[in-house]
Amino acid sequence: MPSCCVNNLGGKVLLLNATPDEANDYVRTHCREYYEIPPNFVFRDVRVLLRSPMLVGLQVKRGKILLPFTKRCAGPGTMLYEIAAKEGDLDFIRSSLPRVSG
Repeated sequence: MPSCCVNNLGGKVLLLNATPDEANDYVRTHCREYYEIPPNFVFRDVRVLLRSPMLVGLQVKRGKILLPFTKRCAGPGTMLYEIAAKEGDLDFIRSSLPRVSG
């Protein structure tokens, strides 16, 4: 059963207690490639908690993924994490989620 704890993915927090629009704008500004991720999408055995669909960004050259998440234990806002991409992560996102054109 997937975990609901984004801490299991490691990485660092880029935005804390952000609105979905702020997180999506950050992804659009800092990534050339981004996809719409629905609530409860499972990534690396972690259920991505969101209130509504948002953007997940790929920074291919840097090997990073910008992943939004709403933590139940950390207040009402959305967090945006920068996670190091492992082998196969970029292809998994590309094949599982619809690409959003900017």
